[in-house]
Amino acid sequence: MAKKKKKKKLKWSRVFIALIIVCLLIFGIYKSASFLISHAINLINDLIAGEKISVKKYRATVIIDPGHGGYDVGANTKNIYEKDITLKTAKYLQKALEKKDIKVILTRKDDKELNSDKSTDLHMRAAMSQQNQADYFVSIHVNDFANNTSISGFEIYTRNNESTPLAESILTKIDELKISRNRGLVDGHNLQVLRDNTVPSVLIELGYIKSSDFNYLTSDSQLDNIAGAIAKGLEERVKEDKEAKNEGESQGE
Repeated sequence: MAKKKKKKKLKWSRVFIALIIVCLLIFGIYKSASFLISHAINLINDLIAGEKISVKKYRATVIIDPGHGGYDVGANTKNIYEKDITLKTAKYLQKALEKKDIKVILTRKDDKELNSDKSTDLHMRAAMSQQNQADYFVSIHVNDFANNTSISGFEIYTRNNESTPLAESILTKIDELKISRNRGLVDGHNLQVLRDNTVPSVLIELGYIKSSDFNYLTSDSQLDNIAGAIAKGLEERVKEDKEAKNEGESQGE
């Protein structure tokens, strides 16, 4: 009889231990689930808040178009390609503009063309202005003149008269760097990437790749400086256009 009682006691102790383990597991699962749910809710709230802030903070939206890409290398010499210079400059420009609360959308982010057909490729780049409700469009290029090494300098092509103030602002800021000859503004209404556009649009030729401009076109620090100058010109235009818009609205009231 004594042995049977001992066995009963042992069974009840095991049941008690099992119950404690089950309770601990349930409590652990509850705490883990509560933490995950709470974390998920906070993350969603942060994303929603961040989205609201980002929409409010942008002063303007700019499409930056690094010319060429992929099979289309553009102007080149000594294994240096226009497509690489333009992409590098565009990324420097994106960084500089975003610090000024100006939203940037790149037509390409890597070494790829948008379409194998050149005309379609250019149209797709221009169409991004309307698709993204952009305020401005800036295409970046590098110039070439056959094997003539005596021609140098930067210049800006404009879509129309509406684009001229933007071009002038950028040209002035680049000129202040004193990196090369200022070749001024050029009518670019026949250039497809400008012609097919719907907003103030400019195409910047940073310099001639086979001239003395080669030195700064292959310098990361110089391209960064040029991008900074373009950003200053764009910011100036954004500010003046906003002021003119606000003035017009106040007069219309």
